[in-house]
Amino acid sequence: MERAAGTGSGGDDDELVLPPASFQDGLPSSRSYPSCIGGGSAAAASASLERELLYRAELHQHQQQQQQLGGGGGVERRKRRAMKNRESAERSRARKQAYLQELEQEVRLLRAENAALRHQCHQLKAAAAEAEAEAAAAAAAAKKPTIQRTSSATF
Repeated sequence: MERAAGTGSGGDDDELVLPPASFQDGLPSSRSYPSCIGGGSAAAASASLERELLYRAELHQHQQQQQQLGGGGGVERRKRRAMKNRESAERSRARKQAYLQELEQEVRLLRAENAALRHQCHQLKAAAAEAEAEAAAAAAAAKKPTIQRTSSATF
């Protein structure tokens, strides 16, 4: 902000705060303030004050429009962020639910496979025991009778 020094009574009361030459928020910079600001006639001071009030009103209106266009300030931004957080949390819960369902399905398949393998293991153990018993029986049956010496004399 620029200050125009007064040439009136010589105090700080005569100073008027002027807006910068080119305003950066997009307002037109075609404002021209006469060099008689701060001193001279009362009509010039009144006109200057009127221009300043108009400028401030336009600035306020422009700032409100920027807030409406640019997100509505903090409240609207918080609402949008809260909505995005809710949507993100919902997607996260859906992903977690799908993951848990996949794990439960995998558990069911592995349990079924485990039961089938246990059954197969019992069958193989029974078949092995049966084969071993048959082998022992076959070995006993295959034993050839042998001639044994006996003593024929009685002493």
